[in-house]
Amino acid sequence: MTGGATLFAHMRLSLLLTVLVLAVSAPAALAQQGGGGSGAFGPLPPAAPAATPTPTPDPTIEAQQETDRTLLYIIGAGLIVLFVVIGRVITRDARHALHESGSSGPPKLRDEGPHRHAKQSKAKARAKTKAQRRARRANR
Repeated sequence: MTGGATLFAHMRLSLLLTVLVLAVSAPAALAQQGGGGSGAFGPLPPAAPAATPTPTPDPTIEAQQETDRTLLYIIGAGLIVLFVVIGRVITRDARHALHESGSSGPPKLRDEGPHRHAKQSKAKARAKTKAQRRARRANR
């Protein structure tokens, strides 16, 4: 076979496969449309009525529900007791830590604390800035 004949054979084969695929898929497409032309957007068929009997609860289920409620109350009370105990432990530890630090007097003023040197350096920086401002005004 030459190059042109191979190309022609491939084109015939692809055309044959395309026709075959379209022929197979056409009935499926018609079945999806409903055959009568109403399509997928037509009205729905009426639903079949289904009568379901109402179940009667067993006496064991009612007893289990009552047990579950009692169990929930017990769990809730246990959680409340747990939270109270945790709060008391935290408070006691905070009070203990407060007494250990030895802060029995009133709080110190800023001038009395470790920030005194910062106040002096700020005052020095402000004075330097004022002097620079005066020098700039004098040089205008």
